[in-house]
Amino acid sequence: MRILKKALLLFAFALMMNFIITTSSEATSMPKTNFGQIERVDVITDVLPEGEKVVALAINYKKEINTHSLSNSTFEVNALHGENAAMRNITKVYANTSPELSDQGKNGNFVIIELDKNDPIAGTLFYDIRTGINTRLSLEYTVTQVKDIKTAIGNNVPTTPNVLVNSGEINLVVDDFSEKVITDENGNFLNYRLFEPENTGEKQPLVLFLHGAGERGVSNDVQLLANRGAISWAHPDQQAMNSAYVAAPQAAIGASWTSQTNSKLLLNLIETLKNEYPIDPDRIYITGISMGGMGTWSLIQSNPDLFAAAIPVCGTGNVNLARNLVNLPLWVAHSADDTTVPVSGSRNMVNAIEGAGGKVVRAEYAGNLSKDAANAAAQQLLNTAIANGSHTLYSEYVRGTTPINGHFAWVPTYENDVLRNWLFTNVRGH
Repeated sequence: MRILKKALLLFAFALMMNFIITTSSEATSMPKTNFGQIERVDVITDVLPEGEKVVALAINYKKEINTHSLSNSTFEVNALHGENAAMRNITKVYANTSPELSDQGKNGNFVIIELDKNDPIAGTLFYDIRTGINTRLSLEYTVTQVKDIKTAIGNNVPTTPNVLVNSGEINLVVDDFSEKVITDENGNFLNYRLFEPENTGEKQPLVLFLHGAGERGVSNDVQLLANRGAISWAHPDQQAMNSAYVAAPQAAIGASWTSQTNSKLLLNLIETLKNEYPIDPDRIYITGISMGGMGTWSLIQSNPDLFAAAIPVCGTGNVNLARNLVNLPLWVAHSADDTTVPVSGSRNMVNAIEGAGGKVVRAEYAGNLSKDAANAAAQQLLNTAIANGSHTLYSEYVRGTTPINGHFAWVPTYENDVLRNWLFTNVRGH
């Protein structure tokens, strides 16, 4: 009896030591989701016009799952974004053969849980009104399978306890941008993200996007996440129509795009990309919002022969240099009720170009039109410009119609198919 008791104690001690060693080993490595039938769980984010949001979860099961055994009530999802915690609303659940969103489910090892994009906790960014800076929050998700599901061959997959979603993230389009940095001889630098299109064997355009003041920093991510100013040009649908390189630099906190240092760095960036990649020097485009709109005006006024066209959004420039822009194709956009950068900034520049001999066409329409109606309004303005032989187009969004905020003129601008496609019709010297 004494020998048996001693043996049991030794066995218990061995189990405890094995638990400690295993737990310690797992604690020193990156946390992994590996519970029961689940290999891993990833959050899926997408950059929407209002900024990046967690739009779905992808659960990788060890077995192929029957998509018809799933419903919106199969799972519960809880989110922790920084210090904010809440349950997420589920809008769609289906199986898939890859960790991707789909219009229709099909049997596969992945279960996709789509989440309500309008949930208050859906966004990944925190805007500090004291500093005027956006930062990305840490994301932690727990998912509970509250109902049994079936494998593709009919076997039962039982319910599970909460599983911490810290395996990783899938960031739609953002993951297609590489992280880079450019420096000058004095040690000044700009972090930037670069999207490279598929290699077609031909030289391709470059779109340079300049972010607003709220995206300054050294994280080299929020300039992609806060809005679709860069993402819209790299989206697969857009790339299918107009393949292009997309560069999105990030200015440091306290810096501006119009400083001599950053202006030189931006020019160096363009030259570096031209030398390292098959970029067409006659199809270099620039666009920017707010502080980036000001940077756009500044760079094209000083280097009008470098660019093929530009889209300055809710910015302002130097009216005394407007004569340099008479022949440069421009599509300017601003909201009438912008209280951050007054609409006079764009109006004055457009008027100054006209005063210097440029042909200008103007249009006012709502910023919250449906996609088709917005495209039609932009097309009408473009048709007028073509008929008049005008290089300068100005869209002003009617007071009270710009989504989110009167300053957010970039929302209707970058969502407009006609405006985006117009950019690529312009070739330097033509």
